[in-house]
This record gives sequence, structure tokens and C-alpha cells, in this order.
Amino acid sequence: MANYVSSLAKTEAVVRPENTVVKASKLEGELPEAPDDERWVSTEPTSFLLVPQIIAAERFFTPSNDTITVRAMYNDDEMAFLLEWDDRTKSIPGDEKAEKIADDDIAEDAVAIQLPVKLPDGAEKPYFLMGDAVHPVNLWRWKSGTTDVPASVVLMTGRGLEDIETRDAAAVGIRALGGYEAGTWRVVIKRPLTTSDPEQDIQFVEGAFIPVAFAAWDGSNSESGTRHTLTTWYWLLLKPASGNAPLLAALAAFVLVLLAEIAWARSASRKIRSA
Repeated sequence: MANYVSSLAKTEAVVRPENTVVKASKLEGELPEAPDDERWVSTEPTSFLLVPQIIAAERFFTPSNDTITVRAMYNDDEMAFLLEWDDRTKSIPGDEKAEKIADDDIAEDAVAIQLPVKLPDGAEKPYFLMGDAVHPVNLWRWKSGTTDVPASVVLMTGRGLEDIETRDAAAVGIRALGGYEAGTWRVVIKRPLTTSDPEQDIQFVEGAFIPVAFAAWDGSNSESGTRHTLTTWYWLLLKPASGNAPLLAALAAFVLVLLAEIAWARSASRKIRSA
């Protein structure tokens, strides 16, 4: 029995404190649209702890989910995330079976990615709860839908919890597709690397460390609005594609060292002759 239970464990979803970077691999060709695309298996997963939001009203103290696993990839044009988190129930407001096992105020399940509008120049990042007036954030939020409304994704720009602007996600190319199976939500969210308005939207840069945070809502657990779980800031890195760059860098370093040694040898030889 113990071996069977152990076999059910999702070992790739273990939270490790040293894993603070979501490493996005570069892919040639089109990025996956669906969460069950086999290409996601080859990307590196990173898991983070979700903690209840207890700072801003309305505070939340009874979470049902405590981790989220993130994978990411990009190509020359787009960025894509796969978000996975366990959820005991598929929350569908209006569905009789879903409402029977949920709290009285059932809401949609949801997940969100938070990014700064602009890359920080130094170590200072936006306030992790929807940014601040000086450092705004983008929030991409996917919702699972109801019996009357299909799943959707929205874009918000936050300058603090009291200053949130809802924008048209489709206008900047944000797309999402989610699926629920065996107690786990898996959602893909995509957007072009750049947009036409860098003053409003994050522009993804290869090789840069970009702050990123996540949030999740369990609609059957009375989670909506500020009642949800979230992470602090972590990092997103678009890994440069492997090629000749490391070899060329090593060769350049070798040449510089060789030239320095030759210069030192000539200088030492002149000193000996002059002595």
C-alpha cells in the first residue's frame, strides 16, 4: 500500500527553495496551444508555494490549494506558460453537481500571472499585490467559466488594489486554454513577446531576469476577489538558444589571457635586459 501511494506522488511538482527561476526554453516553430501537448514534457517544471492573501481586505485564511507548477517556452514571436495546480473540485457556477459539493457562494476557478509593466532597472520590484503607482503591473487572469459563460482570460493593469484597469486581452494577443482532469487544472496562457504599447505592457527580453508572480482561486472554496492564494515575486528567464556563443566567449577569453601573458613576458624581458 505504501509503495502504491508513493507511486501517485507528483515528484516533479515538489517545491524546492533553491528553485526561484522559471526557465523558458526556446522552441523552433509554433508554440503549444493545448495543455496536453507532448512538448510540455520536455520543459523544466518549477513549483512554488501558494499562501493565503491575508494583507488586503477581504482577507483569506482557509486555502484548499498550496502549490502551483509552472513551465514556460518561447519562440521568435510568442511567450507561453503552462500552469498546473491541484483542485479537488471543478467549480462551475450553475452546475447542480458542482454546487452541491461547494460552499454556498461558489465562484469560477481561476489562475493569474503577474508581471511588471517595465523591467526594473535594479533590485526594486513593484508591490506584489497588484503593483503601486510608481511601478504598475500586468495581470493575466484566466477563469474557468460557468454553465452560461465560457472560460475566459482578461488583462488588468494594476497600480495598487484601489487602482485596477481592466483591458481587452485579445487586443494585445493574450490567449488561453485550460483543461481539468483527475483533480488537476492545467492552463496554457500565451502572448506575443512584444506589443505596440511598451508603456502599458511588459516586453519580453531574451536573457533578462523578469519578475513574475502567480495567484489561484478555488471557486468551490469561496475564493473570489481578494480571497485567494498567491506567491511572492520570483523570476522568469528566457534562456538563449544554445549555439556557438559559449564557444566563442571561451575562445575570446583564451585569446585575451594569451595576449596578457605575451605582454607580461615582453615586459619582463625588457626589464632583464635593462638590468
